[in-house]
Amino acid sequence: MWTSKASILVLALVATACSGPAKQVLLTSTAPELRIRPIVASVEIRDLSLPRYAASDDLVVLGEDGVVETVTNTVWADTPERSITLSLATNLGAITGARVASEPWPFSTSPEAQVVVTVTRLLGQPGGQLQFTGQYAISAVASSISDRSGSFNIVVPVEGTGPDALARAQGAAISQLSEIIARRLAR
Repeated sequence: MWTSKASILVLALVATACSGPAKQVLLTSTAPELRIRPIVASVEIRDLSLPRYAASDDLVVLGEDGVVETVTNTVWADTPERSITLSLATNLGAITGARVASEPWPFSTSPEAQVVVTVTRLLGQPGGQLQFTGQYAISAVASSISDRSGSFNIVVPVEGTGPDALARAQGAAISQLSEIIARRLAR
């Protein structure tokens, strides 16, 4: 009896070892072309809140049957919250020219505003579309701007079927969200 259990364990370990390391996919940044003068000079981006499936290191897609599926042997090269938050901060800085950083705020003076983004859906279908929906809130920290908020429903094509196509689509969606938030920082 012990021999058969040990054999099964050895076979499972061998199968795992033969599968090789997981492919790591980088989020592809899409540089925004929009330039807007903001009403604040500094902005803190709070870590994005993502659904559990989108926060996972595993790359997931929407299957044809509407079920969220894990892409075999493929993971994000960075944690999704971190990479998306940093991409949003980089894009907002490029669009507005303001001092933009993700939390924790690294500078000695407080930011003038803070952006909080809650994502309700971030899911793509290879060769189909990626949907990026949620809400954002902009609040004053060390300024007198009025609080503002909004929702977003961004749909971009997933041009291709590989993990890189999904990464490009996510980058394009994040760029669009950056432009939406930048416009609200300009009013």
